[in-house]
Amino acid sequence: MELKHLRYFTAAVEQGSLQGAAEKLNVAQPALSRRVRDLELEMGCDLLTRSSRGIIPTPAGLAFYRDAVRLLEDLALATQRARHLGLEQGRGIRFGLAQGSARRYAFLDEALAGATGTAYSRGLSADLLAHLREGRLDLALLYEHRPDTPLLAERLVHREHFVLAAHPAHPLAQPGPAQLTDLTGQPLVWLARADLADGLNPLAVQLRRHGLEPVVGQLVDSPEEQIEIAISSRGACLTPASTIAATPPGQLAFRALPGLSITVDLTLAWRRPPASAAVQDLLDELHRTIDRHQSTIAANAAGWTWLDGQPLFELPG
Repeated sequence: MELKHLRYFTAAVEQGSLQGAAEKLNVAQPALSRRVRDLELEMGCDLLTRSSRGIIPTPAGLAFYRDAVRLLEDLALATQRARHLGLEQGRGIRFGLAQGSARRYAFLDEALAGATGTAYSRGLSADLLAHLREGRLDLALLYEHRPDTPLLAERLVHREHFVLAAHPAHPLAQPGPAQLTDLTGQPLVWLARADLADGLNPLAVQLRRHGLEPVVGQLVDSPEEQIEIAISSRGACLTPASTIAATPPGQLAFRALPGLSITVDLTLAWRRPPASAAVQDLLDELHRTIDRHQSTIAANAAGWTWLDGQPLFELPG
């Protein structure tokens, strides 16, 4: 049995015909039919029921189809993982970036401007933290998650408040700060938290403490998707304040939420000791740019630090 047998068979099931599978895979139908028949002979049973209307899988064929799809998906993941690791070979620094962080912070752009030979990974903060512990990353920028082992060091960059982001045509796109009661009954583009068990989303927990049950209009998997959907659907969402700096002017109206005290930690974490001089050099540059970033927040020296008279960022105590 070869991978080609699995690909031909799964395509036949999904297309509902051998001709459709052959067209999808750009192969001759007789060759595909022969491969599928060879597979049945090797299995010792019929996997497909053939008729003038097409094909349908037998019970054995349906069970084999499900397993074959799983095998092909595992192979695709293994191939992708190997390619990613292959690209990392020979690079001196492995840097993890939490979803949504890469395009939001000027200090990060400044530090990475000269960071050649760096392999970047983007993902959930919980996954990046696990990769740091396992030695698969040298350093990472994380939301909410903090290192919990002496193998890792950290620096809290800032804590940022949530703001309301609404399409300019949305009823919530009004001037001035928003009250939590303004959100009552308003469908929101809601960020799913795959890293948290149901009921543990801290944003939802705090809203409920204020007597507000969030209405989920659309559920999304990443901060980038949340903003894109809010714009394209003319909707609204709750998002960390740094989204303001990452969104082109005019696409969303932002309002402070003074009644919502929850914040999100942004943390730089790294393995210690640093794995190489190159990693240490990047860490030193990140510390310098973070120093300037924190000084800007402390001095309120930029427009992105305040909104509607409310501070959007807090510095480590």
